[in-house]
Amino acid sequence: MTDKQSHAFRDPTSLTNWTRSFLCGSIVVALVTAGTSTVGLLGYRPESPSPLLLLFAIPWALVMVGVVLTTTILVLNWIHRANYNARQLGATGLKMSPGWAIGWYFVPIAWFWKPFQAMKEIWQASVSPSHWWRQGGSPLLTCWWSLWLLRSWGAEVVSDAASLIFDAARAETVEAVASIGADILYVPLTLVLLMIIDQVHSRQMRQFKSQAAA
Repeated sequence: MTDKQSHAFRDPTSLTNWTRSFLCGSIVVALVTAGTSTVGLLGYRPESPSPLLLLFAIPWALVMVGVVLTTTILVLNWIHRANYNARQLGATGLKMSPGWAIGWYFVPIAWFWKPFQAMKEIWQASVSPSHWWRQGGSPLLTCWWSLWLLRSWGAEVVSDAASLIFDAARAETVEAVASIGADILYVPLTLVLLMIIDQVHSRQMRQFKSQAAA
């Protein structure tokens, strides 16, 4: 590894740790949201909420929004950094640039498969930067993306179908159940993503230390 490459590699440890922490925090948010939604769905609606409950609700809403936004920003930054570092470790010919590795999440239609391809390239390049195209993917990647698509679009499809099939009251109930299901599904989705992040991070750091020592 040349000195230029060594200096270009950006240590992702701090970013990875922050990303892990907020992903874990977002799991807590998802579970609390699913729990409160379930309570409401079961019919528990106090006629006069206590002032203490109202006082808690506003800060919790702010925390929830803050955790979700920060987690999203951190994950996208981590993907950008992982793609960038894979190139600094010697991976050439990657089809996805660091910018497009996150940009495809915002492009209609392409967002169904392009982000998965970008993450697969990051995985392959982390296993073997010099011969990344010879590496296979991982069941973790397939599981992660399947859960992502199911959570992102499953609730919306169910809600749209319910609005066409049922009356307004039943459709609202189905939408609420779908929303709770999406919150619960977020837990395994995030756990799989955490495993992917851990393995990519450890492999890239191992590659970096090995090349620097050589």
